[in-house]
Amino acid sequence: MELKVGASFELVWRNSELTNPPGTRPEGFGEESRMASRVLAFDPPHSLLISWGENSEVRFELTRDGDEVVLTVTHRRLPDRGTTLMVGAGWHIHLDLLVAGLTGGQSEPYWDGWVRLKGEYDRLLPP
Repeated sequence: MELKVGASFELVWRNSELTNPPGTRPEGFGEESRMASRVLAFDPPHSLLISWGENSEVRFELTRDGDEVVLTVTHRRLPDRGTTLMVGAGWHIHLDLLVAGLTGGQSEPYWDGWVRLKGEYDRLLPP
């Protein structure tokens, strides 16, 4: 990925490779997913803004909090509640896996965690 505004790249997900075991992949999900994207803004080392498909965008921001660094992920303009549930659960489990990897903690199988979190978001988000 070229880190300059306007640069195109492809996001590739192989979620079944993130944990061992991967858990039970829900129906409708292939072994791999791909999406064309591009860099919309870049302010190293503080932030990166990328397109997510045609109409959505994701901002990654790093800020200091004492001796620690906080990562904030903001995903905007999701088209509907169903997409919000899927993407929200996806970001949540990916960030849980990141924290577990950085701290030496345990993580649940990716797909089992994704299904659980999607159900939690479904109960919490208004219809």
